[in-house]
Amino acid sequence: MVAMIRYTILLAFIFSGVCAAAQQMNWTELAEDTVYYANEYLPDALMVTAPGPGQVWDFRSLKAPYALSRRVVVTGERDKVTYANLINGKQTDAVLQILGNNVQLVQVIEDNPICPGGKLIYSLSPSLKPFFEGGLGTSYNYRGKMQTAFAWPRNLNCSWTPAQLPDSCRITYTITLDINVDSDGMLYLPTEVASVFRQHIEEKRILKVETKRGFAWNDVTAQIPALKTISYNEMLRFVSSDTGLEWAEIELKDDYQPVRIEFKTYPMLTRIFSEKPTRADIFAYPNPTFDIVRFQMSDLLYGGYKLKVFNILGVPVKEIDVVVDDPRKTISVDLGDLQRGTYLYRLQDSFGRTVRTKRIVLIQP
Repeated sequence: MVAMIRYTILLAFIFSGVCAAAQQMNWTELAEDTVYYANEYLPDALMVTAPGPGQVWDFRSLKAPYALSRRVVVTGERDKVTYANLINGKQTDAVLQILGNNVQLVQVIEDNPICPGGKLIYSLSPSLKPFFEGGLGTSYNYRGKMQTAFAWPRNLNCSWTPAQLPDSCRITYTITLDINVDSDGMLYLPTEVASVFRQHIEEKRILKVETKRGFAWNDVTAQIPALKTISYNEMLRFVSSDTGLEWAEIELKDDYQPVRIEFKTYPMLTRIFSEKPTRADIFAYPNPTFDIVRFQMSDLLYGGYKLKVFNILGVPVKEIDVVVDDPRKTISVDLGDLQRGTYLYRLQDSFGRTVRTKRIVLIQP
């Protein structure tokens, strides 16, 4: 049940960066950036301290077997509002609505509590502001609902089936989310040192299940055995006091002990531009990556090009024909079938002349 909080964490990181860099980069350039996070499930209890100012949190001993990539991908525009998907690894976890620098979380994809293994698209009402920036002593509160309706699955084994099969089922979570900035200080990560505010996050969810035959919805929550109708989640989030960027988050259990910590594993976002390019170039992002990489070309003459990928011995392992018909032509290439390691990528024009040769690193997913 902590999924929605995790969405806010990633979005806090990305969109706070939008505000911080607004003079240099527009939102769509930032949206394709990738953040790498790792999870450790045996965090030290000393990582959790009492509230207060002027603290020091030393997380430099954190280790994790691999990092998971997350990014926000713009999907289109409707009525002058931009929409984007939050991609977690390879799957979509949420839908965002963007109007200028105003970002709202409008839909999330989570488990079906009645039919295990199934996923449902839930709409948030009202939409949720996915990040909070505030100094010591400030707070943010959200009160809303997360709801979905679906046709009753007749081909799945659900944990509960009514005696008379309904036409539809409706699932509603009533959500209370409270964020309080309770501490400030210095945070030390394996790759970062930052001045931070710590946010104490508490979430409560109340689940209601309804079914319908004909026109009327009937509350059947009490009829479903072993259904957890009320859940509580508690987190500590560490946010840069300078930029609002998200660095780390600790999941707590009932006795205020940490059960999981999620932390950034690379020094910065893989920003593609800090200023507008002035010559023909190609950028790969995310870099490092473990599967999909985007190659963005800039200031090229329109026409045909070849993008070649070589291993460290200079042996070509992939070749893609590219037609440049846009000043910022971008293509996506799946490198997930290659072995982990360092590669070179080279862009050549139609005469075989090299435009740029650069390096990309593939890491273990």
